[in-house]
Amino acid sequence: MATAVLAPDTHPARIQDPVTFTECALLFMETGEPEFAGRPVKAVVRKLQRWAQQDHLRQEPRGRCLVVSYSDLLVAHANRHPAPRR
Repeated sequence: MATAVLAPDTHPARIQDPVTFTECALLFMETGEPEFAGRPVKAVVRKLQRWAQQDHLRQEPRGRCLVVSYSDLLVAHANRHPAPRR
């Protein structure tokens, strides 16, 4: 008699809003904030990678690039630069 075996899912859930660090850097640079404006893309990419490492954000390899959740990086930015009270 065959029985159904419940096995846990060993694959973690996929990142919901994946972006490469370069794509994310370009999106942050479009905001015009002084922290990102006028800086080279590679410098912003390194900053975002550092934030991802410091906040232990999940990263997945996709081809030759790493992807991370854009929402997670927005939260990382908000934690470092809270909006002024209005």
